[in-house]
Amino acid sequence: MQRITLSLDGDWDFQYLGDEDVALEDVAVWRTATVPGPWQAQFDDLRERQGRAWYRRNVEIPADWAGAPVFVRFGAVNYHARVLVNGIEVTAHEGGYLPFEAPVGRFLRPGRNEIAVAVTAPTDDPDAYPEFSMAETPFGKQSWYGPLSGIWQSVTLERRAADHLTAMRLVPALKDGTVTVAIQLAQPLRRDHDVEIEVTGPDGPCAQLVVTAAAGQDRVETTVTVPYVQAWSPESPTLYRLTATLRQDGEAVDSRADAFGFRTVETRDGRICLNGKPIMLRSALDQDYYPDGICTVPSAEFLEDQFRKAKELGLNCLRLHIKVPDPRYYEVADRMGLLIWTEIPNPGRLTEPCAQRMEATLKGIVERDGNHPSIICWTIINENWGTDLVHNQEHRDWVNRTYRWLKAFDPTRLVVDNSPLWPSFHVQSDIEDYHFYAALPDHREAWDGFVDRMASRREATYSHHGDARRTGGEPLMCSEFGNWGLPDPKKLRGPDGREPWWFETGHDWGEGVMYAHGVETRFRSCGLDRVFGTMEKFVEAAQWQQFRALKYEIEAMRRRPELAGYVITEFTDCHWESNGLLDMRRNERAFHHVFHTINADTVVVPTWDRVAYWEGETIKVGLAAANGRGDTIRGTELRWSLDATGAGGTEPMDLTPGVRHGKDAVFEAPHVDAPEMVRLELEIDTSNDLLATNHVELAIHPRRNGPSAGKVSVWTPDADLTERFSALGYGTASDALSADVVVARRLDDDRCAEVRAGARLVLLADEPQDLQPVFPHFQNVRVTPRHGSMWLGAWASSFSWVKRQGPFARLPGGPLIDHSFDRVIPNHVIANCTTWDFQARVHAGMVVGWVHKPAALIVERDCGHGRMVATTFRLLEDAPGADPTATTLLDGLVELALKGRTVAAEMAREGVE
Repeated sequence: MQRITLSLDGDWDFQYLGDEDVALEDVAVWRTATVPGPWQAQFDDLRERQGRAWYRRNVEIPADWAGAPVFVRFGAVNYHARVLVNGIEVTAHEGGYLPFEAPVGRFLRPGRNEIAVAVTAPTDDPDAYPEFSMAETPFGKQSWYGPLSGIWQSVTLERRAADHLTAMRLVPALKDGTVTVAIQLAQPLRRDHDVEIEVTGPDGPCAQLVVTAAAGQDRVETTVTVPYVQAWSPESPTLYRLTATLRQDGEAVDSRADAFGFRTVETRDGRICLNGKPIMLRSALDQDYYPDGICTVPSAEFLEDQFRKAKELGLNCLRLHIKVPDPRYYEVADRMGLLIWTEIPNPGRLTEPCAQRMEATLKGIVERDGNHPSIICWTIINENWGTDLVHNQEHRDWVNRTYRWLKAFDPTRLVVDNSPLWPSFHVQSDIEDYHFYAALPDHREAWDGFVDRMASRREATYSHHGDARRTGGEPLMCSEFGNWGLPDPKKLRGPDGREPWWFETGHDWGEGVMYAHGVETRFRSCGLDRVFGTMEKFVEAAQWQQFRALKYEIEAMRRRPELAGYVITEFTDCHWESNGLLDMRRNERAFHHVFHTINADTVVVPTWDRVAYWEGETIKVGLAAANGRGDTIRGTELRWSLDATGAGGTEPMDLTPGVRHGKDAVFEAPHVDAPEMVRLELEIDTSNDLLATNHVELAIHPRRNGPSAGKVSVWTPDADLTERFSALGYGTASDALSADVVVARRLDDDRCAEVRAGARLVLLADEPQDLQPVFPHFQNVRVTPRHGSMWLGAWASSFSWVKRQGPFARLPGGPLIDHSFDRVIPNHVIANCTTWDFQARVHAGMVVGWVHKPAALIVERDCGHGRMVATTFRLLEDAPGADPTATTLLDGLVELALKGRTVAAEMAREGVE
């Protein structure tokens, strides 16, 4: 008897009950829900609601199904389910991510039948849910992006033979082509059967075997050998298919088929090796959330599209983040050739019952998904979530035991015990990974320091309690890093033109900077339309900033051959989190077509100290080639060229695995009539193939003439500033009121009095201070540190901009600051300016996340007869005139302070009544 399957997907009656436990017959009012799909994705009033609910639907059963072996099967129900058929409970299941089934044939009758499911998705209320709380269950990112409750994977009815196959574990061996096969039967056989095994490869049938399953057996184990096997890899995802057929007296009773691949994964000499060859793991974190269904996959075609885009981006791996996906996720990854690093959903509190649930979930994951060649690694805990490894010895013992059990249960894959972020760590792990976030261009020094510590194993990645099991040969990698780049809100709208419902989430994260709703209104109220023109142009600029940041971070890691790979946060945006390489609807970022140039096996890796130069200065850029392949690439050339001058160089080299350093590119900054950005182009090629391209953007400034003949005079209370401005060509005044411009570091009573009397003050404010009374007291405008606040921008990125017009038109580039500002990026912001200020008086500023927390970096304010121009840009780091960006900004501030000086102000300054 062949299986006959009836889908129960579609419309079900549904009613949400909150925390009440209501009997099925007492539910008076129903609404309609779509299965599969969590109820939070379908009902506006249930977006953040867990609790209890009933589902029910009628199904027509053929006459010959009643009393036959019929099974109801659920792909996944979150979290606890009781299943009733015609009012009789047939099974109960706990666990939100794995399939379960139950025989229901004896409860069915010909014609119409009712199937009902009572779902419990617990909160942490022990009175309402005494059997289990959410904190003690594996729940993953539900605590971040909102709950996932209900029947969220497919439901089927299936008629089978009484004796049938329920599971099949395949362990292929690449070295000899053998496949160890373990088949689980539904029950002990009532009589002898034959099990016919056939393997089909890319060229057709390639192996066949028949074994006898004797009466009383409920498990069959055997080995089949495939000759001339082809290895599975991302470049060549060769799949085989094993079909097991249960036969009785020669007649097929049941059959089951699974795809598999021949591949090995191991660590050796600090590298991850696939099929015996070292690979560079180029990965991105995948939350596996979807624009309309939360975690319910729209279709296999949707997965194929996003995985194709992943490969276009140069990714060879996705780190599937603390989630058990729809099985189609792995099936598509197998076919398309993507490596998958999978993690178990975390709990909130590790207790003994919780540990048992975690272990059962992990075992179920391996049993359900263990045949997929795309899966190369399991993670038990992410960032210490749900455990306290830092302080709790029992938790460290548990994760260590679980690591050893998992290695024994599935020796074909790598295992990470805890993928750590400070202050957590590893105890025992196959990969020495760590998480670190540093937004660029703001925190380049912090990123470089982390990469250096990680590559030299000086980062505190392992337990310091004396229980670490570290060999020193584990592959090193940063398994989370990233920067934000906003999506275009218009491209996220639904067919009805409305913004997605998840724009209203995220308000309770990061001091509100994750809240997307109203982003276009905030864009205009902050005056950013005057800077960028349109929201679309701002989004494009933000995405290119994201590219520049990731480019630098990846280059820094690729310069270090000690590092075996990296994981970008993240593959796609997720609800309110906007650091994806694609947006939530899988739309491409502006940089999609060039990202593979920095995210490939072979890349050109430049090194630079600065990218802003005066014309005629000598520029030196270090050059290296990073080869992430396991073999040597011969006959290559490393080339550089500067189109602006025709300068260039070529160096022949063979690329051995790792990093090969070439000669520096040394050249003179070209002559420019006006400031402009030029590109140093980099290539690696062979006689017939271009292997890699890259570039460095350079900001070139014409030589500065300075204020003509010292006509602009400066007075400052700080002697070092007097010397600096004199060196820049400014004149020196004897006192504040006779000076054209006053320059100071602090706004004190004397400076305020001078401004009221007509002085033009340039305030170089690189320390906390109030800006009253130049600004009115009710605004509370003050200079405040970025460190310790969301303005730091390390996780949800900040976007800093300059109006490159008027006195700042001499700064080349776009509105967002780039690496040419490397030496002047502020450590402080000017907080509490109003929208009135941002419309006209703020000339440089910052927003965070979804355009929140607007702060000024350059702001002007008239007061009395004078004016103050304040900035937090760090313009005093280098010798006078050494840094073009600092010098140009400083000149611009003086020019802005002098702009529009009135006759009345001049008279007041000179003491004329």
